[in-house]
Amino acid sequence: MPTLTLQWMDHGILLKYGDVRFGLDLALPHGTTLLSHAHSDHTVGLERARHVIATEATVRTFKARGGRPDWHLSIAVHGDTILHDGATITPLDSGHVIGSSMFLIQLDGGPSVLYTGDFNPVDSIVHKGARPVSADVLITEATYGSPEWVFPDRREVHTKIVQTARETIESGLIPSFQTYSLGKAQETIALLQSAGIGVVSGNRVIDAVASVYNRYGAELVFTSVHSREAKLMLDAGCSIVTSSPKHTAEALRTIHGVRAARSIEDRLEHFTLSGWALSGSAFGKRGIPLSAHADFPHLMEFAGSVAPRIAYAFTDNAPVLAQHLAEAGIDSVPLQ
Repeated sequence: MPTLTLQWMDHGILLKYGDVRFGLDLALPHGTTLLSHAHSDHTVGLERARHVIATEATVRTFKARGGRPDWHLSIAVHGDTILHDGATITPLDSGHVIGSSMFLIQLDGGPSVLYTGDFNPVDSIVHKGARPVSADVLITEATYGSPEWVFPDRREVHTKIVQTARETIESGLIPSFQTYSLGKAQETIALLQSAGIGVVSGNRVIDAVASVYNRYGAELVFTSVHSREAKLMLDAGCSIVTSSPKHTAEALRTIHGVRAARSIEDRLEHFTLSGWALSGSAFGKRGIPLSAHADFPHLMEFAGSVAPRIAYAFTDNAPVLAQHLAEAGIDSVPLQ
């Protein structure tokens, strides 16, 4: 029987089993890449890939963020199996962003492998959380894989965002929420929209990605900062969701003029939506811990539900998570 080997390669993982070669979020010029989602840290060098397996939504968000796919593509559908190169591959919803996937790989005559990519087991207003499945081998992210990372209940985080927006608007200022253009921006737009708070999107990438979400039924309603209506909304009282305050400021000056832009900028109150805000040191009182990743308890719980013979952890907290998984009775190896 061949030996399964896993190797961290700068920005992704090379899986080898006999003649089988898969790049897990790793561009392979002479193999197949399993692309979990379209965040930039998972698409490094993707133009070098020969063959990519990904969901339609992942490909669309990759294009919306400026990517130019030039590879042979196999469209994956969550829950459907793909027979490919000596393996049966089943993509599963990872709950991270629209179209994001975990991959369950059954190697012919060998072990089953679950690669999580980035995942979130908690439902949000626009995403369904990841659900664990049994596998012999688990390859898990460890972004928040240390015990100090325990997120508040997501409903509490949502309440905090809405409360912050309302209080800021009532004070005559404009709340500007900075977050990732893919995933949390759309969650934030949907949340503020559901609370009856108008939203101006702060840059074109958010607009393009939101269009992908709407294509799959999200029904996000917002006004682009690049439209003439944006100033009217901001003067009347609304919020901004942006991934780049710099680009938002440039758009305000270009579309609405320097004087009007300065009037708006003087009223902005900036807040950052990030799991890292939980530490307090990075963003202080202006950070709200909205994350699209599993926190430490959920990483441990998820691994326990998968019940693998061995687990491999990747990203910066991999050694810490691997140690805690080992203490919980799961043989574990950090890949980084």
